Amino acid sequence: MRLVIAMLMVLMSFNGFGAVEVGVVSYSRGLLTGQVEGDFVRIIGKGSPVHNNEVLTTGRRGLAVIKLDDGTKMTLRPSTTFKIEDVNTRQGEENVFLRLLRGGFRALTGLISKRNPNAFNIGTSVATIGIRGTEFDLRLCEAKECDEENRATGKQAENESRVVGRIAILNGRASATDQDRTTRILTLGAALYERDQIQTGINSYIVVAFNDKSRVTLSPNSVFRIEEHEFKPDLPDENNSFLRFLKGGFRFVTGAIARLNQKAVRIATPTATIGIRGTGFDLICEGECVSNNASLDVIRKTTVSKLLNYFLKPVYALGDGNGMYVKVWKGAIEFQLGNARHVLQSGSAAYLRNSFSRPQSIPDIPLNIRNMGGAPRPDRVKINIDLFGGVEKSIIEPGLYINVREGDVTVRGIDGSRIFLGAGEAGVVGTSGRVERLKFVPPFQKFDRVPNPRLITERMEKMIDFFGQQGADKQELECTIR
Repeated sequence: MRLVIAMLMVLMSFNGFGAVEVGVVSYSRGLLTGQVEGDFVRIIGKGSPVHNNEVLTTGRRGLAVIKLDDGTKMTLRPSTTFKIEDVNTRQGEENVFLRLLRGGFRALTGLISKRNPNAFNIGTSVATIGIRGTEFDLRLCEAKECDEENRATGKQAENESRVVGRIAILNGRASATDQDRTTRILTLGAALYERDQIQTGINSYIVVAFNDKSRVTLSPNSVFRIEEHEFKPDLPDENNSFLRFLKGGFRFVTGAIARLNQKAVRIATPTATIGIRGTGFDLICEGECVSNNASLDVIRKTTVSKLLNYFLKPVYALGDGNGMYVKVWKGAIEFQLGNARHVLQSGSAAYLRNSFSRPQSIPDIPLNIRNMGGAPRPDRVKINIDLFGGVEKSIIEPGLYINVREGDVTVRGIDGSRIFLGAGEAGVVGTSGRVERLKFVPPFQKFDRVPNPRLITERMEKMIDFFGQQGADKQELECTIR
């Protein structure tokens, strides 16, 4: 008996001598052990440090929340084996590589994934997952365990994806700012949402593919915003797409929404709103493309402003090279300037000085800006990646399941397949390493009873167990060491 107690004291007192501390256990229930490569297994609990090259294991009724030094928080599920391969928070060297060996976890990433979109990765036996500032769940399902949990929820699978577009081609750097003014760096395949404002860097361009197969090319140093975009193939009257071009160069080709209902697609610009007629066109804002008469717009309804507008319109209509150029290369567009309508057919070009001026027909966009920094026409590029496909599964088979709650991830299977997942999307990697996007979030993940790490508080620790049940059976929480 004394020998057993002595061994336990050694195991519990071990502090990972020589290993680099990279985080701490902020909460634990049941059995949790840690083992740095080459050292003894130790029993750890709340407040214990965790280290690089340490394998963490939860018991059958164990649960732990790990907080890494960059702010990443993870809830390790029962019967989980998880390795911290490398965490480096030094500026310019930021890197996180974790490995899920068994079980699963729920995560809320910290600063590293937000600062460097290529620096946070998770390895498993069947796939590698690249994390992009994200809240997500991972689960390695064995045998029929996840299928049984799925059926036990009694819930129906639902697709809650908020993704409306993705980065299909990326040359250089680009970013997106959401409605909460949070900016994220975009990568190939990155998800885009309503109210995102997308900006390209100097000498950079992107091609955005939308879920209705419309596409936008954004030239270097340009900005546009996705005001609204809703695509329901079976309900064309409910479809809607409203984009706002703000700066630079913008190339657009319509998709299914315009094909089903042309009036459902609108493009706002600094000088006019553009209606669509099955269209492909280029827009370029040169110099002060934004109207210089903003102060007049504020008081437009007053008598004085009406007189000023009447006399000043000719002045503002005089062209000096600044303004917006447009060329239609497919279909036709309709300029909407107040109550006036001006149609521009395929092969035609026009120039607008501001929102007071009528479109002036020109032979073509000036040669010095026509190339748009090498940004290609969106209808002439080939996209070789899976952006919006998905499969139905009636049975939850063994494999790795990924559920993204916020942000986006890239999943690469060991067979070379790859998918991109955004908020509200899920994917699966089979035992062969084949990656597939699911058309739904499996109920066993959507309604997971293991708590999200952001929701675990001290008050919660005292009141409920990790399955959300009031109190807990004493025998279930006892640790057994063999």
